[in-house]
Amino acid sequence: MTSIITELNPGLMQWFDGQHLQHKKHEAMQLLTVSEDAWPHQAMISVGELVAISPTVLRLALWSGTQTSQNMERTGKATLIAIVDHQLLTIRLALRALPPLPGSVHPRDRYEGEIRSIRVDHAPYADITSGITFQLKDEPGTLKRWEETIAELRL
Repeated sequence: MTSIITELNPGLMQWFDGQHLQHKKHEAMQLLTVSEDAWPHQAMISVGELVAISPTVLRLALWSGTQTSQNMERTGKATLIAIVDHQLLTIRLALRALPPLPGSVHPRDRYEGEIRSIRVDHAPYADITSGITFQLKDEPGTLKRWEETIAELRL
């Protein structure tokens, strides 16, 4: 079953709130953009690199100078794919670059994305149990970096 919503509901706001990262540390999402030669470009983004500012706005922090950043700068668009609460979310974002933060602990390319639509897919006969997951190599260091990155995205 598919439904279309235009903003994050309270449960999704909580999932994207940048809090309790230790409980979400294995979750990864796909961030899709379009390359200069018009091919889809897929990148990974973690819960420590994005935060919901409001039900209609997400902020993202990407490693500087990546192909994904270049694509987002050029098109002003991206699609975020996430599995949350047994649902497949396809979130279309209209993006604008945020200025660099002087003295940033973890300098990143920062973007603010206005949610244009969220397609929510789920099957009545089965639960989606996971999306892309990973194991952190330096869990304490990564969680600390994520917390600092989220704090800077809130600025």
